[in-house]
Amino acid sequence: MAKVIVMPDPNDPGFKGRVIRFLMRNVLWAALLLLAVLLGAANVYTVPSDSRAIVLRFGQVASVEPPGLHLKLPFVDAVYTLASDRKRSFEFGFRFQSNARPGRPDTPITSERLMLTRDNKLIEVEWVLHYHIDAPELYLFNLPLGEGEKERMLRDLCLATMRRIFAGMMFDEGLTSGKQKIQDQTFETLQEIFDAMRTGIRIDEVLLQETNVSEAIKEEYNSVTSAEEQVKNMLYQAEAHANKVVPEAEGQASILINEGESYKFKRISEAQGEAARLSLLQEAYALNPELTRLNMWAEGMTEVWRNLRVVFVDGLEGSGGTLKLLPLAWDSFFGQPPGEPGEGAERPGGAK
Repeated sequence: MAKVIVMPDPNDPGFKGRVIRFLMRNVLWAALLLLAVLLGAANVYTVPSDSRAIVLRFGQVASVEPPGLHLKLPFVDAVYTLASDRKRSFEFGFRFQSNARPGRPDTPITSERLMLTRDNKLIEVEWVLHYHIDAPELYLFNLPLGEGEKERMLRDLCLATMRRIFAGMMFDEGLTSGKQKIQDQTFETLQEIFDAMRTGIRIDEVLLQETNVSEAIKEEYNSVTSAEEQVKNMLYQAEAHANKVVPEAEGQASILINEGESYKFKRISEAQGEAARLSLLQEAYALNPELTRLNMWAEGMTEVWRNLRVVFVDGLEGSGGTLKLLPLAWDSFFGQPPGEPGEGAERPGGAK
């Protein structure tokens, strides 16, 4: 049987050759497709839910993008992502222990705790500033670029403001009743400073955690407090004594004043009555002088007669039955007060 031999076609490159030819013909398109895939993957970015993206185009802020999937222009846009919606805080005078066991105290920072009050006393203060980033583009570019530098600058600014406010407060006010006032004043002052510096920061609250007497002056403060308590007790005792004595003195004074007014009214009334009597007597004397003199003599003798002791002598020889009237004192005869003779005593003339 005859064998048929098929000779290969010199113009047929084969399978590999066909693949190589296809790739050589479409290499430009393949390169363009690969480049498009790489560029798309490199210029798609995602913004987290608590962040904002600042897009810079030729070095200027083009937009601030919300959370989600976004696309930027290659070789033109630069994207900076910032957690602006996250609540941030600065602690002053202490630091929270993130991995601390329950009941373990926080770490104190002595250099931040001490404040000098207006009356030159040291007070230890722990406080917290809560804030968030309201304008990410301002926070990113108007403050130092590094996060450490930003925090250091903001901490120094907050601490200087709080110390300036405490320097205008009295020690007792900062320790007790003035805490709310200090919080409000610090909040307003710091927010004005942040707005003036265009930091993009919005303060949520300022909280004074604790205010204590500094260890350097605690002994002197306790001594002063004890002395003040003693002074208060003495003042309370003095007030109690005054509340007891003053009303008594006022009552006595009122009695004396009333008696004086009564005596005054009595003397004035008597003087007015006497003046009226003398005026009437003068009119009567003008009408009948003799009768008036007689009445005046009788009135005068009334007082004289009231004090006389009269003795009637009867039966004397040579008297001719005339009754003699002698103004003699009663006790010169009987040795006892007049008007009170003893029982059975006989008076002159046989009277008992």
